[in-house]
Amino acid sequence: MENISGKYLFLKEGIFYFNRRVPKDLRSRYSSAKISYSLRTRSRAVASARANRASVKLDEYWYHLRSQDAELPGKPLLRHGLSRPASTNSKVVTPEVLTLSEGVLRYVRLKGHGRPKTFERAAHRSCGYVIDICGDKPLSDYTKADANAFRDALLKRGLTGSSITRIFGTVRAVFNFAVAKEGLSISSPFAYVYYDRNAGVAVRSPIPVDAIRAVQQQCYQMDDEMRWLVALVADTGMRLAEAAGLLRKDISQREDGRWVASITPHPWRSLKTDSSRRVVPLVGSAEWAAQRIHSQEKGSKFAFPR
Repeated sequence: MENISGKYLFLKEGIFYFNRRVPKDLRSRYSSAKISYSLRTRSRAVASARANRASVKLDEYWYHLRSQDAELPGKPLLRHGLSRPASTNSKVVTPEVLTLSEGVLRYVRLKGHGRPKTFERAAHRSCGYVIDICGDKPLSDYTKADANAFRDALLKRGLTGSSITRIFGTVRAVFNFAVAKEGLSISSPFAYVYYDRNAGVAVRSPIPVDAIRAVQQQCYQMDDEMRWLVALVADTGMRLAEAAGLLRKDISQREDGRWVASITPHPWRSLKTDSSRRVVPLVGSAEWAAQRIHSQEKGSKFAFPR
């Protein structure tokens, strides 16, 4: 990590990340001890400018914590409302004392074991949007009007129908889990909210076969590690992360001479879903890539050390 003009930048795989610790006196208001996210640039100058703007906003917000209401880096991580005194009887839980922010924390704590970091991040971010727009209220105080206002705010941000569906799905999951876990009789107002789920969603056209064949020919000619990765994906449909995270031993040749790749979770690369665990036959350019990978001297356990 390198400190540039007092603004923290972290270079990871060629991409600059913003990384700043939350001050100790404000730590109780956040669910994370630091705010870290990708600046989405490889340029040091651009990254420094973006980090500077983000840091200035944070300094202003931390100074005016109780009055500032601006869009801030890391704002979805805020543990809104957790400074409220806890109930004197922790065994008694009623709609009047269980807020959405507390529901998020219980949801993550009880369901987050073994889940990727994106699980917790999505819960905090999605419910953070609700809290920003409607406030952090007891679950029973949320109404259909709040849900509609939440929808309208997301539409105003220009989010696509699929993105709104994903956010609403997370909010409903947190809300319903908190209600069910505590035995509360509350119906979620975030269910059955109407919006165009296809709005802004682009239809993806398949890549022409001629273009795929041309790329594969270039891979055969250039014959290096990056081209093996492209060739492996081209004839299997594997996700790029699935292929890039393979070990050499994950790619093997069976007794009948056929090459296969075993897609399993690894500490450095999780799988998108449980059903993503599978064995993929390698044919065409993928078979060529497998042979090229195993023809190299065994200097690394990874199929793609780079």
